[in-house]
Amino acid sequence: MNRFWHVRSARTLTLAISFAILLAASMILALSCILRLADGRWPGIAEQGIDALLGLRFNDNLAVIAMAVLAVLGLVLMLSALIPGRRQSILLTSDDPSARSEQAISCRGISTLVGHEVERTDSVTRARVKTSPALVHVRVQTPAHSVQRVQDNAQARVQAVIDGLPLQRAPKVKVSVQRRGGN
Repeated sequence: MNRFWHVRSARTLTLAISFAILLAASMILALSCILRLADGRWPGIAEQGIDALLGLRFNDNLAVIAMAVLAVLGLVLMLSALIPGRRQSILLTSDDPSARSEQAISCRGISTLVGHEVERTDSVTRARVKTSPALVHVRVQTPAHSVQRVQDNAQARVQAVIDGLPLQRAPKVKVSVQRRGGN
């Protein structure tokens, strides 16, 4: 099975912003309707808006701008729904080739495993790991003078973690070391 829909992220930021905008607009509309029911007339701002909308024609600048903004918003929402986000998981090999399910590990999980293992390396004070399905990039800080030795040790530990996981396609490993602190 080669389906990746379950390992791709959703476009949550775009959807959250759109949700907030639509929620604010609907709350204003609901408040205006409630005030209309309570008083028997529209609030002043709503009444001015209604009068302005009734006086608009399709060739007015304001109408054209509003249509363009709504069209762009609709296009962004449609594209965010249709185009999946980048992959956030790496598929694992299955012991049973006839299995009808797939198993995956998240990139964040691999980053956590690699980060803990690298921080256990001698002379490493801090390790930051960024993982994608193609690359595991580890940034290491060390107070040691022998940066190459620390880099070789960290590279070996990262490769051991990656090799220990049953990944269908193992990502490349890149380790960069910065010397910070020490004498």
